[in-house]
Amino acid sequence: MTAHGYIGLGAMGAAMCRHQLDQGLELVVHDIDAHAVAGLVEQGARAAASAAEVAEACDLIEICVPAAAHIEAVVDGPGGIAETARPGTTLLIHSTVHPDTMRSVADRAGAWHGASHDVCVGGGTVNAEQGTLVLFVGGLADLSPAARELLDVVGSDVIDAGSVGAGAAVKIGFNVMTYSQFAAARTALALVEAHGAAPDDLVEAWRHAGQLGALTERALPLFSMTPDVVEQFGMTDDMRTNVDIARKDLDLAQQVGRAGGPTDGYLAALSQLMATVYSVEDTEDE
Repeated sequence: MTAHGYIGLGAMGAAMCRHQLDQGLELVVHDIDAHAVAGLVEQGARAAASAAEVAEACDLIEICVPAAAHIEAVVDGPGGIAETARPGTTLLIHSTVHPDTMRSVADRAGAWHGASHDVCVGGGTVNAEQGTLVLFVGGLADLSPAARELLDVVGSDVIDAGSVGAGAAVKIGFNVMTYSQFAAARTALALVEAHGAAPDDLVEAWRHAGQLGALTERALPLFSMTPDVVEQFGMTDDMRTNVDIARKDLDLAQQVGRAGGPTDGYLAALSQLMATVYSVEDTEDE
């Protein structure tokens, strides 16, 4: 596989890039965080000064940025991909955004006779480092051979969600289930402990009954922490970031679902619980 591009080197993006470099792939990377870029350059990646420079060097580009506005800036903003994209340039978008955003970018890629696909990722940074992510793909059947080959490197479970935009919808549903499990685990463990029972017994019962997923199990140590312990270990900023991401994803779930439908109250309540789940004081109303 020839060199391909990667834009967006946050925790997930950097982890995915490290795995790809470990597998011998060639990467041209870009991020507004120069430190993140430098770390991957040390591991063998090539740096690009802009998204346009990535597109000038590569016709297959992964994008992993936080929100729709960032995708729009990367694609159409000053120094964006659209400035240098060639016919055939394909985007693989890993961000969790509204399905309409995915379809809009795909339409935009058509202007340079290229393509864009939602390839949303699930499983966390540990899975990214191991190349065992689950990938929710919109338009899988239309992927180029190079893009399909890349998916087999970064993920171990490739889900054909349907047309472009459907991958984003499935990922949003996946996130609702993940945050629901986290909130349920936190609540149940607190209930058991408050009555003098052993939380480990509950965990063992979950595990025995097949009710404890690997991702939730990895998060269990967090659920026994208090905000002061999180602060003591210097984790507060990271946990607040997790809360912000979770609430953004749950807000998306409300937008994608039927406005005013019966699940809106549940999603709003689940969003409110995220500060408790991640063991930080809630600053939403400050």
